[in-house]
Amino acid sequence: MKLLTLILGIHFLLTSQDAEKYLNAGYDKYLNEDYKGAILDFNKAAAYAPENAEVYYLRGVCKSAMGEKKAAMNDLNKATELREDYAEAYYEKGYIFLADKNAELAIKEFDKVIKYNDQFAEAYVSRGTAKCMMNDVEGAEADWKKAKDLGVSYSEYMVCE
Repeated sequence: MKLLTLILGIHFLLTSQDAEKYLNAGYDKYLNEDYKGAILDFNKAAAYAPENAEVYYLRGVCKSAMGEKKAAMNDLNKATELREDYAEAYYEKGYIFLADKNAELAIKEFDKVIKYNDQFAEAYVSRGTAKCMMNDVEGAEADWKKAKDLGVSYSEYMVCE
């Protein structure tokens, strides 16, 4: 029994190291805007660590940057299934909806961001923009004020006209 435990422990350690290696390689490629290369590495990381929410989040971000919104949303949904409080993944989902001018769905995602991280200034900026799109001027201004209070420095662009 001790031998089996040792073998399983070694296997888990090697699997974790492989996943981390591909996750880091993919992240480096993402930073260099090599989204296709990053996705290939994230695919490998997912094969080693299918329960790692970060893999799906980062792969979703890359797919979103490439304009593959449906595939991105699938990965982002997987990330939030694995980690319910993944504010960054909800933000990316909201941003995709906002870019598609679907303000109502964007607001729902930004609400989740703020629920899990009420200091996420960009979520207030984006939710305010979505509220402005829905002609909720008061709501937009309140969100933008909160963003400014959290340190957003480009508040002159946050105007609902």
